Order: sequence, then C-alpha cells, then structure tokens
Amino acid sequence: MVKSSVDKRPENVRKRFPNSIVPLFNGKALIEAARKHNAMIMAANIRCRLPVEGIVTASMSSQSPVMYEIAKSELSYTEFTPAGFAEFIVAENERLGNTSVPFAIHGDHITVKSPQEVESVHALIEEEIAAGFTSFAIDASHMENEKNLTATSQLAKSITAQGLNLEVELGEIGAKSGSSEGFTQPEEAEWFIRELDKNGIHPNLLAINNGSIHGTYFGTAQEGIQLDLTRRIWQAIQPWSVDIAQHGITGTSVDKISTFIQYGIRKGNVGTLWQNISFGLAMTQNGNAITTEQREYIKRPYRGVPDELWREMCAWAQETGNTAGNIKKANKVFAAQMNALPLSFKKRITDHAYEEAIRLFEATRSIGLAESVWDFA
Repeated sequence: MVKSSVDKRPENVRKRFPNSIVPLFNGKALIEAARKHNAMIMAANIRCRLPVEGIVTASMSSQSPVMYEIAKSELSYTEFTPAGFAEFIVAENERLGNTSVPFAIHGDHITVKSPQEVESVHALIEEEIAAGFTSFAIDASHMENEKNLTATSQLAKSITAQGLNLEVELGEIGAKSGSSEGFTQPEEAEWFIRELDKNGIHPNLLAINNGSIHGTYFGTAQEGIQLDLTRRIWQAIQPWSVDIAQHGITGTSVDKISTFIQYGIRKGNVGTLWQNISFGLAMTQNGNAITTEQREYIKRPYRGVPDELWREMCAWAQETGNTAGNIKKANKVFAAQMNALPLSFKKRITDHAYEEAIRLFEATRSIGLAESVWDFA
C-alpha cells in the first residue's frame, strides 16, 4: 500500500525535500517503534555508493526500517558532504520506489575532542539539520566526563529544539581509558544521563565503551562485547527510558547480534562490513576481513570491485601510508572509478549487500517493523 509521508516528515526534511514522498522520518520514530516491539534498528555507515541499492532493496522487501549514517570523520575520507549524503540516500529510495518503509539519516560520531571545538561542531550539526538529517550522535567521549557533559549539553540544544533523535556517548569506543577496566560503568552512565536530564537534555540512546572496536579485528584480536556490563548500564539508565546504541558490530556473529536486544541494545551500527563487500574482501562468517600477518587484506576475484581497481587501490595505499585500516581513505580517492563501474560489478555488490542486510534485519528482529514506525512519526 502506498502511504503519504508528506505530513509525517520532520520540518527540516519537508523544507529540504519539499517534493519528495519517500518516508524519511525522525529517527526517534524508528527507535520508539523498536522499543514497543522489542526490536533493534540496523544503522548502516555508508562510505561509498555501491552497497546502498542492496540495503534499500532489502529494507523494502523485508519491511525493515533502517538508519543510513555517516560519521564526522567519514565526511573527511568519502565523497560526501552532509547535503550530498542526504541527497543521495533520498534519491536512491526514490529511484527504487520506496514509499512505505521509513528510514532515517543519522549523523554518526559528531565528535568534539576539546571545548575549543564546540563552536565548529555546532556549525556541523546545523549543517546536517539543514541537509535533512533526522538523527544525531554527539560524541564528546574523548574528554573527561564533566567536560563531556558540558559539551553534550551545549551541542544537543539545537537537536532537541527540532525534536529529532539524539544519541550521546560516554566512554570512548575502543579506548582503554576511564575506569580501571577501560569500559563505561553503570554508575557513570546513571550520573551522565541524570545530569543531562537536569540540563533539559533527554537523549534516546547512549553509546558506550563495552568492548567493541571500529573497523577490522587484526591478528589475534577478537570481538569482545561485554553484554552483562551492557545490561547493567542499560538498567541504570531506565529511569529516563534511554536505550543502548551498539557501535562496532562488524566482526560480531549473527547469533550474538540476535541476543543484543535482551541487553537493552536498541540500535546497532554496521559500517566496515559494507566497505568489505564493496571492495570484495575475503571475510569470516562474522563479516570480519581476513588479513595476513602483515595486516594486508585478501581480495576475492568474484566479489566487489574489479581486481584491477583493487590493485590500484592497494598501490595507492602503499605509496601514501594508508594501509591496514586506513584503506578506508580510498573511498574518496577512488569514488569516481567506483561510481563508474560496469553494471555487472555493481550488481554483484548489490546482491551481496542485500543478503547481508537481510541477515542483519533478521538478527535485529526488525523485519515487518516498518508499519509500526508510521504510528510514531
């Protein structure tokens, strides 16, 4: 059934895309629908255009809402600006005929590392609001907790004024600082959310350091998300009805992901997986790239971009010192070549992304959730 999203879209989206009918909704509606139905929202970090058709098509066929997101850091090593990113996501949903499955556009890791950066980060938030973003993650976790609280409280005001979805972060993801364990602690989380509430800031999601990392697990490193700790943190912040945002899911088994909701995780970020699919890298069944002892990736000739293009990317990485995890910076340098790939290569990336998206929608229990999102929009 074709529905009308005209009156359901947030004000900033109606202003930015006045003639669009795709259901780009407030991220808060997706989170609230997931909360009602004991589900999770899959959030996909998009570093290049190639996997998006597969994700959109999977979302439509399974009626699974999705967040398309891009981090502040990703804006520096991809072809996208905030406006360009929102335009592309909306255009793909329009091209593929999505009129019924709500989605959100999320500003991931809007990072502020010092009080001096607050003004420039505020400008980025305003730019993303104007671009049509409907969900935002303020990340001041690099600073000590008191400074994090102050910066988050300042930066969140323009987001909450629009009534848009807000994620905050306590404990730098992947870092070994803060407590003796290096992980976010329940009492810290309770303090943080309580003090934000006193400041008139009511986030929907809290991102934490619970043992995940961003990117690839190299060598003997293993996925180590601490779910019992996660549940204790979630329980500590339930007086304010705040759920957990799980970052760094690439490399985590689908079986484990399927248990996340039992621990208060309402949104799960998947980023590097889509890059692995686009590049055609060898992966474990958990989606982690298979690498050599020298932290070099292994390319599958029947996956992703053409082998010739991959060899060119690797040569560039060696010459510029962007090997291992920094291969992500190739997304910007080779964007034009990836966008101009023959249809056969685009199709195999689309098909692979579709299958992985379906697996994630199943694991997050979000299949069929689209109908409920309309009720909260």
